[in-house]
Amino acid sequence: MALYRCELRSTLAVQAVLDRMRGLTRQGPGFWQSIKEPRWRRPAGSTPFVGEIEGNRFSVHRDIRYRNSFLPRIKGHVYSSIGGSTVTVTMYLHPFVVVFLILWLGGVGAAAIAMLKIGKSIAALLPIGMSVLGVAVALYGFYPEAIEARRILARCIAAADGRR
Repeated sequence: MALYRCELRSTLAVQAVLDRMRGLTRQGPGFWQSIKEPRWRRPAGSTPFVGEIEGNRFSVHRDIRYRNSFLPRIKGHVYSSIGGSTVTVTMYLHPFVVVFLILWLGGVGAAAIAMLKIGKSIAALLPIGMSVLGVAVALYGFYPEAIEARRILARCIAAADGRR
């Protein structure tokens, strides 16, 4: 389920854009390595993304120094277009987060409906408020990070073009 999509254009060839993307991305640490190297101890000069680039496609997420369960997962495809190349980007939530939100919001919604059916409309405000808060927290955690990821990608491609 995509929550954010965009297209970025560049005057560079596909391979040049992919090379530029490789410069922004590092391979993610394995389980044991991530235990030895906590997020907050990594050097500040490391790459802004963690993930993989295979062929003309990439699957990455931002390398942040803090916890954010709503951090966008980013998939993209670089293809040739008139005058250069185009990068299509799709950002979505981690599948486990989506499942958790569906279960949580579904349970809270069911509680609100049950309270409304038995005539406790004032008591139903609590689960309704929890649902609204849950959605707001998810959106607040996702969209600022998605906009920042897009800004980094666009700046990379613009800097590669020689534009600022």
